Parts: sequence; C-alpha cells; structure tokens
Amino acid sequence: MTDVSVDFSQVTTPQDRVTVIVAEPLTTNQVWTKFAEDELIVFVDGELLLA
Repeated sequence: MTDVSVDFSQVTTPQDRVTVIVAEPLTTNQVWTKFAEDELIVFVDGELLLA
C-alpha cells in the first residue's frame, strides 16, 4: 500500500467542493460517513444530488 497525501488548500479555491470516496476511513481524527450496503449516492460538481 502506498501512502498518499493531498493538501487540498494547494489545489482548490474556497469556492470548490471536495468529496473523497474510499472503501475505508483514511484518518482517525476526522468524521467519515459510511454509506449503507447497496446505497447509491450521486454527486454533481462535488455537491450531493441524490442519496
């Protein structure tokens, strides 16, 4: 496994939305929302459209 680090402040503006979707939480000091099994979530331009 390779460690990856992204400083979103370096690649985004305050108007941007960032969504990270992963199989398992990547950190222990942040809140991660788990999707239900077989749940469909739709994002458009980083904004939640359908849950």
